[in-house]
Parts: sequence; C-alpha cells; structure tokens
Amino acid sequence: MMGDNRKAKWFLEAQPEERRPRVRPRLLYCDYIETQASQRQYYGIITVCLERPNGSGQDVYKWNKVTTCVHNLFGGQRWVDQYGELVITTPGITCKLTFVKASYWSTKKHEVLGTVVDEKENRVVHRLFGKWSEALYCGVAPSAKCIWRQGTMPPDYELYYGFTRFAMELNELQPDTVNYLPISDTRFRPDQRLLEEGKIEEAEKVKLQLEQSQRERRKRNEAEGKAHIPRWFRRIGAADDEWIFTDEYWNARKVPGFVNLQIEPLW
Repeated sequence: MMGDNRKAKWFLEAQPEERRPRVRPRLLYCDYIETQASQRQYYGIITVCLERPNGSGQDVYKWNKVTTCVHNLFGGQRWVDQYGELVITTPGITCKLTFVKASYWSTKKHEVLGTVVDEKENRVVHRLFGKWSEALYCGVAPSAKCIWRQGTMPPDYELYYGFTRFAMELNELQPDTVNYLPISDTRFRPDQRLLEEGKIEEAEKVKLQLEQSQRERRKRNEAEGKAHIPRWFRRIGAADDEWIFTDEYWNARKVPGFVNLQIEPLW
C-alpha cells in the first residue's frame, strides 16, 4: 500500500493544480503462500475522477486489480504472473480485460484479451489483445493498432531490482522540493535510503527497529484509546473502505505549513 500511495502522490504532484484528479483509493488486500508461489489478491475498487479541460464536468473511471503471483519464491528463477479479470467502467462504457493465467507446460505467458462495450447499444466497439509485459493492441491482427507499449528500460536496470525509470525515481529527493515535504514522506525513511545506497545489513537493522517502533506506537495508542484520524483523506458514504482526497495536502504545501502541523515522527 505504501508503494501504491507514493505512486499516486507522485502522479498528483506532476499535474498542474487545475488538472489534478481526485483519487478515491478503495484497496484492501490479503496474501498467502501456496507451495513455492506467493499470490497476492487485491480486493476493492480504484476510482479516479478527471476534470475535463473545457470545464464541462468530470470523467469517472473505476477498475479492480487482478491477482499477482510470484513463482519460485524460495528457489530457482523467479518470475511474475498476473491473472484474472480486470473491469474498467465509465458511464456508458465497459472494458473487460482477461489476464490469462500462465501454465508451466506452455510457453505462452502474459497474454491479455479483452473487449470495449458500448452499454447503451449493448455492442462490442473494440477488441483488445496483447501481452501486459510488452504491448496492447486494438483491432484484429494484422491490421490492429498498438495503443500501449512497454517503455524502454534504463541502463543497468538489472542492478536496480529490475525497476523502470519511474520506479527508480520514486525515492529521489529533489533539492527544490525537500523543504516542502512533511516529515512523514516515505522518501525520508532511513532504511529505504540505506537499501538504495546498497547498505543491505544497515537497512535491515533499521527496518527492524522501525517495525518494532510501529508496533509499540500502535499498542500505546490502543491502550490510550487514541483513534487514527486521516489528515488528507475523508470517508464518503457508509462504506469504510471508500475515501476521497481533500486537497488539503496542497494547501499545506503552499505556505509551507508542514512545520506547523503536529505530525508524530515515524522514523
């Protein structure tokens, strides 16, 4: 969840203020280990509201997350698979993508098949196919049009856990923004910084200290009857898992006002 939050925050920071989308994360997950594969199933719906440039309203998109499975977790060549049905909806249009589960006895992996349906006319308007690790096409082969392609990997990406350039830059602290960030920003997390610098043993030691500190802080708050109150999100409706971004984060950054907020140190 931490990684997902930071990606969402990075995306928000990159947008002009008048174009920033409202993000309503509804993400709960559980994970379990089966033989030598670790499977993670995410439950819930992600909702993104995008303001139209002409000011005529919003476009609302909702989608779910498919299952992620890491094979050969305890030995051998690790590889990742994604499978299940991903449904993207916006008023009047539904896109269904089937991520085909890979088989040990087949060379076919990472396949995606799908359709875009006009709900008003109840007809398929586009057909999609491809691989989630390579490219996605719209239409029918061989005349189909490529609508998405994997970006070029940065040099020496194997040395950086196979990260894309986007993932590598998530932990980067820019000199012109460091003074505008709250102390709770994960880019200040010391074990994360040590790991990036290649100091594995130090990073593991600090990580264990942080986790123990988190457990003690949670127990202390529970004993004192303190409930956690989200600062930048508020709950909407009756569902406990549906929240909306309040934009107060950006107001605090303008002053900057984080130094005036009572934020309990996390690390």
